[in-house]
Amino acid sequence: MTKDENREYRVLLTNGKVVYFTFRELRTFILSPNVLFLCAILLVVMTSGHPLLYPTLPDVNARLFYWILGIFLYLLLVLPWGELVLKLWGRLFSIPLPLAAVTAPLVAGITLLMEFVPDVFGSLVPMRSGPLSAFGVAKNVIVAHVSEMIAFLWLLPLSRSPEAVVDVPETSDDAARFIRIAGRSLPMDSVRCVRNEEHYLVVKTTMGTLRLRARMNDLLMQVSDDDGIQAHRSFWVSTDEALELRGTTIMTRSGCVIPVSRYRMKAVRAWCERHGKPH
Repeated sequence: MTKDENREYRVLLTNGKVVYFTFRELRTFILSPNVLFLCAILLVVMTSGHPLLYPTLPDVNARLFYWILGIFLYLLLVLPWGELVLKLWGRLFSIPLPLAAVTAPLVAGITLLMEFVPDVFGSLVPMRSGPLSAFGVAKNVIVAHVSEMIAFLWLLPLSRSPEAVVDVPETSDDAARFIRIAGRSLPMDSVRCVRNEEHYLVVKTTMGTLRLRARMNDLLMQVSDDDGIQAHRSFWVSTDEALELRGTTIMTRSGCVIPVSRYRMKAVRAWCERHGKPH
């Protein structure tokens, strides 16, 4: 695992929503059954379409071959290509990179590459009946973008599987300090770390794990610098739970690895120094 796999990246979807992810998470997501099922549906739809939409791929066998090859190359190249583009964008700009700007050049390049496959492999592959048109390139870019929007808006949240929910008993210790999340009172000293999943918080405590419908701000408004640190847009870790800052991650007592966003790295380093954490 490279040191950048836990770096937080941001992309702007066409509907205006900003999606945050790490490449470690994205790699797992791309190989997930949800994405593979989406690819299978896309393959069926595109290979069974009317031939008038595919003037250079007149028969089903040709469409099946080239769409399978195209999808395979996309899944193979999207991670290294995306990482390269996002890193370059992050050095030049502080705003999220539009999703279409990341993948449209990749899809267009793969589409153009398909044009030369028969020249390289000859009779081993299905022939194309005509040259590729601008319409063909634009169609593939639009189809890929719609599929990516489906993946980010609906499939990515599903892939962030919830932890098993364990009920946390209430305590009558008046001396304990409590925080309240989604109507539940939790002893502050029992909270180890918190992870954001869309509209839910996965709260790991000394007594179990809770999945509560709440926002990260619901927690942050009740905790202080002495309680812990938000190391990443989607992660908060308590002071007692954090052991050390190692590269771009915080190592914890329970074995969880908390990613640190590069946008928060300076603040996390200062927090570690204040609380005597190795960094």
